[in-house]
Amino acid sequence: IFSVGRWKEVLSRNDNEDQRISALKNAIPEYCLKSKAKNTCKKYKYAFNAFCKWCSSFIPHISPLPASETNVAIYIIHLSTKFHSVAKIQEAVYSISWAHSLGDFKNPCDSTLVNSVKEGAIRSVSHTVKKKEPISPEVLSKLVKKFGKESDSLQDIRLCCMCLIAYAGFLRFSELINLKRSNICIFDSHVSLFIERSKTDVYKEGSTVVISRTPNDTCPVAMLERYLRKANIMPFSEEFIFRSILYCKKSKSYKLRNGNKPLSYTRAREILLDALKSLGLESGNFGLHSLRSGGATAAASNGITDRLFKKHGRWKSEKAKDGYVQENLLEKLSVSKKLGI
Repeated sequence: IFSVGRWKEVLSRNDNEDQRISALKNAIPEYCLKSKAKNTCKKYKYAFNAFCKWCSSFIPHISPLPASETNVAIYIIHLSTKFHSVAKIQEAVYSISWAHSLGDFKNPCDSTLVNSVKEGAIRSVSHTVKKKEPISPEVLSKLVKKFGKESDSLQDIRLCCMCLIAYAGFLRFSELINLKRSNICIFDSHVSLFIERSKTDVYKEGSTVVISRTPNDTCPVAMLERYLRKANIMPFSEEFIFRSILYCKKSKSYKLRNGNKPLSYTRAREILLDALKSLGLESGNFGLHSLRSGGATAAASNGITDRLFKKHGRWKSEKAKDGYVQENLLEKLSVSKKLGI
């Protein structure tokens, strides 16, 4: 990308050019890449490299940058027949657009041809998506009763703590798992969680989530305090609080694994689904996101104002916020009941 188009001129060197100018000039590509989130750039690079590889498989080679709208349209058809994935098609279009924008080339993905082929490909591979069910307060009560009250195991208390905190704070998995002890301030009435990084926090300013104490067994603050004591995590520590656990044969107890590495998504999901299965629930209907959507659904059902609701969940748009709420049958029936017939 940085060897064609505008970059030939931008990165060209002049014999009489000041070294300070040259050094700053060489940093331009790095700052252009930083205009997108690190993971977004990584995803786009991977997808665009796949397009380049496909272009080079033909004799003579097809130019990937700048690419013709016909070749991009053909590539989209190739992806739809090979992978049958909407995500792959969208990823390809976004990455090709990104590469052409960086090179200051005309974007072939803006053409009517490519857009028509893209829509046709998406329609041809689309299938019904079954959204995961939100976890309800009743399910959390059963989890705490089985794993929080009847057990004093660090493993079980960690499960209850993760579920209650994620549910009450509307936390995404990445927000939950990256919580450090230094991000947590516990008060008499509530706990304050500082979220260092969030999906919608483009400039990494951070945000604070407050969770109230409750008098119930499912109180997230009380469970968090219990977990921190059991895990022996000191205040103001920079350790991630949710980490892997080891079983010590000598003491016949569990302890957190040494090394400041948070629990993986795969392992956390496995822990939650196993617990739900043990309650007699169909684990396939749930996922880690069920905790965030469960908290959001409960808040909406109890009449929390949109402003507070949106701020607590760190949503940017109404559409994104509404996608997390699952209305119950009575709420759905209220629409037709009020039609005057």
